[in-house]
Amino acid sequence: MISALLAVILLSATLKVKLAVGFLGNGQMTGYEFGLALLVIALYLALHGSRILSIDSIIFNKDEKSASLKRKKSGTLKNNV
Repeated sequence: MISALLAVILLSATLKVKLAVGFLGNGQMTGYEFGLALLVIALYLALHGSRILSIDSIIFNKDEKSASLKRKKSGTLKNNV
């Protein structure tokens, strides 16, 4: 969700400010190549997510149910062995 918001901000900033300067810039101002790279990264994270590095899952405990199921399964396996 945060990545999608960041992608929208980067897209609007690139279109409004950096597009006229060009891809690599004009010598006085940098171009939009770095903003484009960040936009691609933000879109990837918005579409595919990052379950390992996700701050959202830590903040909102989205994976708490799956983690508790894993703990239950590992506990039953240890008791049976």
